[in-house]
Amino acid sequence: MKKFLLLAAVILAILFILDITVLKEKGVINQAALGKYEKIENPDKLPEGIEQGSRAPDFTLTDLRGETLKLSDYRGKKVLLNFWATWCPPCKAEMPYMQKFYEKYKSEGFEVLAVNMTVTEKSREDVVRFVEEHDLTFRIPMDDKNQVFSHYEIMAYPTSFFIDSDGVIRSVAIGGMTEEFIERELKKLP
Repeated sequence: MKKFLLLAAVILAILFILDITVLKEKGVINQAALGKYEKIENPDKLPEGIEQGSRAPDFTLTDLRGETLKLSDYRGKKVLLNFWATWCPPCKAEMPYMQKFYEKYKSEGFEVLAVNMTVTEKSREDVVRFVEEHDLTFRIPMDDKNQVFSHYEIMAYPTSFFIDSDGVIRSVAIGGMTEEFIERELKKLP
């Protein structure tokens, strides 16, 4: 019986090491010891999806200024993709932090795309007023038809995706983010 248990333990250890190696090669494993994520060799070979380690699904929306934007246009930049609404208290609380880090890191290729769930708003003017009141200078794509929210399977507001410069989702935050959390996630992005 002892030999069987020892053999089972060895097999489990080997499977664990193999699993970790495969996930690390795909860039899914957070390099906690290094405090950052490793660069992925072939990010275009990753499957598209909304999970950590997948390529973020592309979308095209019109922003609050009436300009069209595509997520894929931001390849080469680190992106905080945030889904929010003006009536959402945690959304209101995290917006100043997102603005702070946008101003701090935009010269280093960091972008914030705060996708508004427009179908839940009383009016577009509520969004305009919110942006003005909070002095937001990053882009506010308007999801007028709920297509991007549905594609990204947003279930709670806010939800944020930290996307690296290769378009790979490195982490997902459901609910309001603290200033410390945002900074920690940004520093991990390759």
